[in-house]
Amino acid sequence: MYFFLTQHINSMKRIYFLFFITLFTVFSLSAQQNVQEIIKQRMISGEKTINFVADGKVLFSKIEMPKIYAAADYNLIWKDEKNRNDLIKNLKESFDEGLLPEDYHLKRIEQLLNDSSYSKLKPQVAADVDMLMTDALLLYASHLVSGKVEQSQLRSEWDVKRNSRPEKIDSLVAITLKNHNLNAAFQSLKPQHYYYMLLRIKLKEYREIEKNGGWKKIPEGETLKKGMKDSRIPAVRDYLKITGDLPDTEATDDSLFDDELEKAVKKFQERHNLSADGTIGAGTLKQMNIPVTDRIEQIRINLERARWVMHRPEDDFLIVNIAGFYVKHFKNKKAIFTSRVIVGKYNKSTPIFKDTMEYIVMNPTWTLPYSIATHETLPKLKKDPGYLAAKHMVIMDKSGKILNPNSIDFSKYSTSNFPFTIRQEAGPWNALGQVKFIFPNKNSIYLHDTPSKSLFNREDRAFSHGCIRTEDKWGLLMNLMDDPKVWNMDKINEILKSGETTRINLPHPVPIYLLYFTAGIDTNNNIYFIKDVYKRDLDVLKALDKPVKFKSLK
Repeated sequence: MYFFLTQHINSMKRIYFLFFITLFTVFSLSAQQNVQEIIKQRMISGEKTINFVADGKVLFSKIEMPKIYAAADYNLIWKDEKNRNDLIKNLKESFDEGLLPEDYHLKRIEQLLNDSSYSKLKPQVAADVDMLMTDALLLYASHLVSGKVEQSQLRSEWDVKRNSRPEKIDSLVAITLKNHNLNAAFQSLKPQHYYYMLLRIKLKEYREIEKNGGWKKIPEGETLKKGMKDSRIPAVRDYLKITGDLPDTEATDDSLFDDELEKAVKKFQERHNLSADGTIGAGTLKQMNIPVTDRIEQIRINLERARWVMHRPEDDFLIVNIAGFYVKHFKNKKAIFTSRVIVGKYNKSTPIFKDTMEYIVMNPTWTLPYSIATHETLPKLKKDPGYLAAKHMVIMDKSGKILNPNSIDFSKYSTSNFPFTIRQEAGPWNALGQVKFIFPNKNSIYLHDTPSKSLFNREDRAFSHGCIRTEDKWGLLMNLMDDPKVWNMDKINEILKSGETTRINLPHPVPIYLLYFTAGIDTNNNIYFIKDVYKRDLDVLKALDKPVKFKSLK
């Protein structure tokens, strides 16, 4: 009897066990179907309104979101714990890129995931957190690829094409999640140029300096020079040790401005685009007293600028840093040529764009732009028609015929009805000097020589009408031609002596970037900071610090 009773009880247990297993399975399938149906409905609704909503907020993604979930048959795509953890890790690390982690739903994602274990999330909440994570992935990826700030909205003269996003993002997301490859995927989206990667390291270093208290302000006073003793010199030493310009060693006399300190001051001045004379005057002291918080923001601003343009740098290219007043030629990741330049005035700023340098012109003539001819030259002609001859200029009618300026009544003309063209003839007096470097563009901007050499010695070199005056013009020509047996000073002097305007095609056209960076990394891996000559940094910082707004439907 006992045996049969035991068998009956065991049989009932098995029945109940199978019942509960079946019930749990049905419940799980029902819950999964509910989540799937919720996501599908949201995608259908979103495609109609062009707004995809999760957790009561309109999301960033308008195009890729429905493709990603359609490819997944509207199932949850963040079910894998490693993928979820990797995403959250990368969103937190956006801080190290100079971005704001909270732009990517980070706080809300963590809150929803921590409210309950992932497997116990209610269908509505599971759909919410899944879509928030997908949106965070797409938004952060977008910022890494082309920057958070839309540069052309800040400055109308920006003319660099926005970086294109990868094609077939839905497939890329699916493959990345399947292979648990999020970390590598995010890394590949960042600019691969050494400038960006090293600047990112410097951001961490300067934040560590800030965490340790930054640096103290150095009091003002007389110019400090080698050989002097001054109560401010210990503070200067402390500062230069923090920034890495001065070795962290004990000096025999802390208050003495010795040889080692002078060397450190020169290094600091070079990093800040100052005259490296080794003395600490008002200009150098002003740069030393900029707070570490401002330097951190300067690094963040220029990381953003790098995201705009430094994703696929060519092996051979020219770059003009307008803020830094220099042109450099890079080849195989090394700077093989550099020269000081003069750029546009604040109110006639050199535009930002990318183009291709194609040829060089020696013994150039200069046709005055209409604005210069009418606003600057015409008033002088009204006073003295002989001004043209004194400046080696001719005046022509619309057909190109050269006219006698003494036969023209210039008082009849103004900035709105000047029918003439003014051209300055070739020669050492020419405003373009003896050579110009041409990359045809709609802005009529180019690099050129200048007869006004003294301006290259200024720290701030924003004096032109927009074009770029180059100090070492023959060094640039020979560097670009890259054939010293032919293109040497003997060949150059031969062409100059002829007086003939001569076009020289480059053996290989070279991409040229006209950019604006106020912080960066030099070829010795030192960070440099440059004055914001066009006052552009603040606009970028404001846009960078402005949180991404997600419209709430609640």
